[in-house]
Amino acid sequence: MARLRHFAICVSDLDASARFYESVFDLKRVGREDLDIGSAVYMSDGVVNLALLNFKGERGSGLK
Repeated sequence: MARLRHFAICVSDLDASARFYESVFDLKRVGREDLDIGSAVYMSDGVVNLALLNFKGERGSGLK
């Protein structure tokens, strides 16, 4: 049976969100990327992978 193993979530605060997933789900930070369009923190428990995404600018945030 197929299982979901990778999730991506857009968040407004990468560090606060990473702390939440560390404390509640025992995920570990395994990487970080900082690009022109935004930043990402990658987390995993060894099976499930989570990408926390934060895009820059008005279009990335969804705010008007």
